[in-house]
Amino acid sequence: MTQVLLDTNIISELGKPQPHPNVVDFLSGLPIAWLSTITLHELVYGLVLLPEGKRRNHIESILSELVARYDDYIITIGQQEARQAALLRAVAKEQGRTLHLADSLMAGTAKTHNLTLATRNTKDFEGLRMDVFNPFLSSSWPLSRI
Repeated sequence: MTQVLLDTNIISELGKPQPHPNVVDFLSGLPIAWLSTITLHELVYGLVLLPEGKRRNHIESILSELVARYDDYIITIGQQEARQAALLRAVAKEQGRTLHLADSLMAGTAKTHNLTLATRNTKDFEGLRMDVFNPFLSSSWPLSRI
């Protein structure tokens, strides 16, 4: 089975009062999934911006559980990931599109480690010749190469 790198929007969905059922089913069916330190950055950044209260505490609890569960499956950004990200940003620019830094680092990580990127924003990665999957549309494969 193909292994998956989870984009921030997939993890963020779990913090909603009623997460999308396809995303819940998709994540429940994965024996293993990978996270990027970019996702951790985006999640903590979003958390810090939330006002104190019940929702923030709930999301902070989910984030703590997530880090504990995936601790051995968190990929840091090293030279290979950074180089691949730069190549992908250049490809996008040549196609007349903007690939933002965080997205390029996610894509570079996925490509470097031969992972499928699970994301809601598949359009951001079009033309990069990489495997992506949108669990909001379906909770089961097939993936698509875009």
